[in-house]
Amino acid sequence: MCLKDGWVLFKNSELLLGKIGKVTLGGNKNGLIYNLLRDNTNESACEIMQRISKLSGRWLSDFGMTIGISDVTPS
Repeated sequence: MCLKDGWVLFKNSELLLGKIGKVTLGGNKNGLIYNLLRDNTNESACEIMQRISKLSGRWLSDFGMTIGISDVTPS
């Protein structure tokens, strides 16, 4: 696979190849979550969304995320 093809590859709930942004996951009609609910049963879509949340949690625990006071202070 070429890394520039735009593919995303998961194995055992681990992201092996590609990048996922909020546009890809988003709730619009081209997003992953909408297509999961449209093309699968609610149970299987729920299971896949749970795997995505576990993947996100693992990524945040491995790489972390920073937030500053200016990010949460109202303007």
